[in-house]
Amino acid sequence: MSKNWYPVINAETCIECGKCVNFCSHNVYDKNSPQKPEVVYPDGCVDHCHGCGGLCPTGSITYVGEDTGWTPPNTKADTGCGCGSDCSCGCDTAGAEPSAKNLTVDFLYLDLNTCERCIATGDTLDEALAALAPAFDTLNYAVNVNKVNINTKELAEQYRFVSSPTIRVNGVDICTELKESDCADCGTLSGCSTYCRVFVYEGNDYEQPPTAMIIDGILRVLYGEPAQTEQKPYVMPENLINYFKGRESKMKNMSIYEPAMCCPTGLCGVSIDPELLRISTVLDTLKKNGVEVSRYNLTSFPQEFVKNAKVNERLMDEGVEVLPIIVVDGKVVITKRYPKNDEFVKLLDLPSGVLGASDLAKADEASSCCCGDDEPAKTDEPSSCCGGSKKSRCC
Repeated sequence: MSKNWYPVINAETCIECGKCVNFCSHNVYDKNSPQKPEVVYPDGCVDHCHGCGGLCPTGSITYVGEDTGWTPPNTKADTGCGCGSDCSCGCDTAGAEPSAKNLTVDFLYLDLNTCERCIATGDTLDEALAALAPAFDTLNYAVNVNKVNINTKELAEQYRFVSSPTIRVNGVDICTELKESDCADCGTLSGCSTYCRVFVYEGNDYEQPPTAMIIDGILRVLYGEPAQTEQKPYVMPENLINYFKGRESKMKNMSIYEPAMCCPTGLCGVSIDPELLRISTVLDTLKKNGVEVSRYNLTSFPQEFVKNAKVNERLMDEGVEVLPIIVVDGKVVITKRYPKNDEFVKLLDLPSGVLGASDLAKADEASSCCCGDDEPAKTDEPSSCCGGSKKSRCC
């Protein structure tokens, strides 16, 4: 907030539409007069925020303390060639639509399945962007939102990640100070004490930032001083190093040994096997959450079948009908079929929300047997589907 920055209304051009009053969440305007704007609390205005001025359809709002070169939009001087008149000089730019300005919002987080702090911040960011949408539209901003799960050390280095969750606008962190506290959720994921961001707003600490804080942060970055272009060498915080080490040590290792296929995924040709499509979708989703599952088929990776003694033994004893074989931490856990979605979660010891509850139900229903046997097969036993058929899909 600032005592040297606040809006001034031009009463001669104001049409009393009330957009500025409804936009401001800091009681700068008299809320008891929802249409006629009256500045009653100038100290509440966010320093260098032009939000209400950008919404004004007649360009009637200016600011005390203006030093950025900003001019009210929607005025005659704001269009055309910049000559300050009705632009009757015949220039080529007269009446041309101004090009959109780019605004990039990055939401960087460690986990959106278990960590309540990250989940709530993501939801609040969506609310803030929705509230600011009219202003972005009026100011002709094209907003690009990137939500990135920082699930590896490589991604942390790429994004110069220092604390979870982080919101950046055009590369600038909306938080002006770094404060953290112990996060039980991320500690559970990593198996060690993990600290996540605390949001400081108007003298109070929040693990889940208020919507108004994110709105203020976005506007402050948008209209504030330009970010420093010089960057110091990135050094990953010890807190994050320990988190990634803990995740890696807790992560189970799954390998899938499949029958011969014409390509690594089997998703080729005219007819697509829905079961192979489900598996590819599941594995892609797991990868986005930092879980790598190795996948080998007899055509592309025959050497992997030879290297794994247990897989090679089962293949020699039972033939290719035993495939696919699912191995977790060196132990054969399922043969002759792929795991169901909920079995992936259990076998890999993952949070239940990784694949999505609704997606789990739909995918498992789609892959269940047409004969009505919905009981999951026991570990390392062939499915009883269709009377013990060795086919991998329902007859």
